[in-house]
Amino acid sequence: MKGVLGFLEKAGLVRMDGPQEEAAPAPQPMAAPDTATATPAPDTAVATTMAVGAPLKLDEIYAKAGVPASQYPAERLLRLIEGLSAMDATTRLMAIKAMDAADESWTIDDPLADAHAKAEALAMQAELLQLNLQALERDTQTRTEAVTARREKVVGDIRRQMAELDALMSREVDRAAQDIAGQEAQLQSARDHTTGQLASLTQLGQQLRSLSAQFGTPAAEPKE
Repeated sequence: MKGVLGFLEKAGLVRMDGPQEEAAPAPQPMAAPDTATATPAPDTAVATTMAVGAPLKLDEIYAKAGVPASQYPAERLLRLIEGLSAMDATTRLMAIKAMDAADESWTIDDPLADAHAKAEALAMQAELLQLNLQALERDTQTRTEAVTARREKVVGDIRRQMAELDALMSREVDRAAQDIAGQEAQLQSARDHTTGQLASLTQLGQQLRSLSAQFGTPAAEPKE
């Protein structure tokens, strides 16, 4: 381990004259963007409040899922791994284990447990986004069908009226078309937004789960 620490000291990643710690910057509070977290419900009021265009806010996702604060967050370990990306996998693993052994303030189980909890929170958020989108799709379909039915009735009535009512019929057709176009545009925007968020959640979830592949699952906490 001393040989590895010496190598890391030369690389500027640790200092031998004090508590050993990685040179990666200390983790800052995550300034992740906001996201829609409304609880899905069958009524249209919930579906239409979906914040289209709102980015993800990871700190709120983790807080609502009850993810506890970690002595050594998973993101910090991910940044450390990235900082050591020039090393081969074996050397990188030895370096991280050496840092772990040299710093009594944390163990590798800390970021692994944090990664597991956050991956679960992201999975729950992804499911919630899908449920919100499904509710919005159902609501939009109902609204569209209602507009279509109203249009057909009004158009049918107007067709049976005198020729001078043709202008009224045209206005109703145009109004219905605009209404449907607006509903479909809102739905498409929600689909695009959800697709982007799901992609972000999937990518981050894969990164967090990759920690388990590299270091194993978190150690079980002793039962009291």
